[in-house]
Amino acid sequence: MYLFNDVDYRHPGRPIEKDAMLAASGMLSEFRTTHVSIVSFCLMSNHFHILMKAANPNGISKFLHKLEMGYSKGFNKKYSRTGALFESEFKAKPVDSQEHLQLLPRYIHLNVLDATPHKWRDGNKPDWPVADKSLNEYRWSSHAAYARQEQDLPVVDMDIVKKWFPTPQDYLEYLRVPTYHGAEELTDVRHSVTNISR
Repeated sequence: MYLFNDVDYRHPGRPIEKDAMLAASGMLSEFRTTHVSIVSFCLMSNHFHILMKAANPNGISKFLHKLEMGYSKGFNKKYSRTGALFESEFKAKPVDSQEHLQLLPRYIHLNVLDATPHKWRDGNKPDWPVADKSLNEYRWSSHAAYARQEQDLPVVDMDIVKKWFPTPQDYLEYLRVPTYHGAEELTDVRHSVTNISR
């Protein structure tokens, strides 16, 4: 995700060159031109969710094309296979309201709990200490960045995250809003998500 979100990135063909780019990410990140700002994500075993904002025209399409093609090529090479990896093209849904936007990071991050006994989608209240452990141990989500744990690579746009949730506690309060409450309930959470266009 980090490499493919760079307008100038071309796969070097040799793993050592790619590894060098990743190792230098801390120094090079401010000089990159990105396709998108990644706001939140969760990579699951058979699908993924990414909330993003285009950084340039057609940025979302270009980023997802590079991501899916690059992942498919790497997967096919690793497992000695050929052909398409994904069933269909990605499905992009525009965020059309503030209420929709406010629900998305929570929905995206809680996808991890689908592989646990927690039935958060049914409106049940998870056992939060146990749920927190599942969320914190899952490496393929932006939950850790929101909770202010260090990112392996600077994938998530932390400027947006910090505007929405100035402290990790603000994020954790937002995460615990029951799913059966309407979007208006989220506005009562201290420092709830503000307009992403600001």
